[in-house]
Amino acid sequence: MNKALEGRVLNIDPKVLEFLKQQPNVSSIDRNKNLLATGKVSYGQLERILHDMKYMDKKVEITRYNLYGGQPMEDWGKSIIKQLRDTIKNTKASKKSSDDMSGERKNAYNKSHTKKDSFNPSTKFNMIKANSEKSSTSSFAPPTLFEQIKRIKKLMI
Repeated sequence: MNKALEGRVLNIDPKVLEFLKQQPNVSSIDRNKNLLATGKVSYGQLERILHDMKYMDKKVEITRYNLYGGQPMEDWGKSIIKQLRDTIKNTKASKKSSDDMSGERKNAYNKSHTKKDSFNPSTKFNMIKANSEKSSTSSFAPPTLFEQIKRIKKLMI
């Protein structure tokens, strides 16, 4: 799911930007400079901000918490990420239900793929067989699996 959201850029809620502007020493933190200058945040940045806020002691480090965006950033970030993830989940669920009706793919959550054109089992089998025939000409080489199978077949007949 994160792969679908990777690289997505989101506009920061104006309430969060106002809260960030009201904090003292905002210019000393590069992340806040960037957020205030652009007014945008990438999905990865937002995930990181929320992760940092989640594991921060909000009572002891209140100024740091507020420099990250405080409660407005936490509320907005959680809601926007939930909304984005729900959208992707619903898209996949609807795709799965439509595929079930049409009978195409069985699992919409797995990415469809095709096999490489270069893979041809018959050529690999022929190479192994050719190598085993070459080794049979040498008197010192032990018998290969194919030679042993041929001998067993002859004995069975």
